[in-house]
Amino acid sequence: MEPGQVGFTFDAGVALVAGGSGGIGAAIVRAFAHAGSDVAFSYNRNKDAAARLVAELVPLGRKAETFQLSLEDRGAVRARIADVRARLQRIHSVVYAAGPATPIGFVAGLTEEQWVETFRLDTHACFNLVNAALPVLQEQRGGSITAVTTTQYSRHVPMSVLSSAPKAAVESMLQVVAREYGRYGVRANSVRSGWLDGGKFADGIGGQVSDKARQAIIAGIPLGALGNPADVANAVVFLSSREARYITGDALSVDGGWKL
Repeated sequence: MEPGQVGFTFDAGVALVAGGSGGIGAAIVRAFAHAGSDVAFSYNRNKDAAARLVAELVPLGRKAETFQLSLEDRGAVRARIADVRARLQRIHSVVYAAGPATPIGFVAGLTEEQWVETFRLDTHACFNLVNAALPVLQEQRGGSITAVTTTQYSRHVPMSVLSSAPKAAVESMLQVVAREYGRYGVRANSVRSGWLDGGKFADGIGGQVSDKARQAIIAGIPLGALGNPADVANAVVFLSSREARYITGDALSVDGGWKL
């Protein structure tokens, strides 16, 4: 399914996507634009990819802008969200689609530095985004927060703890947010991404997993194929839309049934 084939509607304002220049993040930005939403998105290092994405979206007639942002810098995150809100009036959705590529290894073989660094670049970065966005969403009496996590959290795959553990913390945080801020019209959900033919998962398969292991992964997926970033993007856009107005504190798996 291509982005925008399913009709979604949104509250007034812009979708703010953190990590919009990566494989999944770029697909989410495209999906919002195709679905009729203005979008602002951040990149960390890949300025050229971000600029190309903005140029790609111009013909759609939606506002699209990009900016550099290090999510580990709490002050910069708060300033950027305030700037987007001041210039574009309202933020209807906030999406966390960032996070580092994580090393594969058994728990005993990981270093303390790897553990701390992964949480800093993933869980703590997501916290900075959510922490800065919540006062804005509360003040405007509504909005959606969605984080892209991993279906590996539900399978507890050996050698993948640096993928699943930080995302488990992100999901737990958003479930608490759903309880705390629902009375302000704020919803918070996660999309658990499965094995994809694109994005960081594809990099991991190609760089660290043999062809035999790749085929074994596919054999374990009930639908018999890898997904793609657009599959995840459509789920994120749905959860951000009015059509999902009664869904909060949930985690939607987009994995072809691999979690079963």
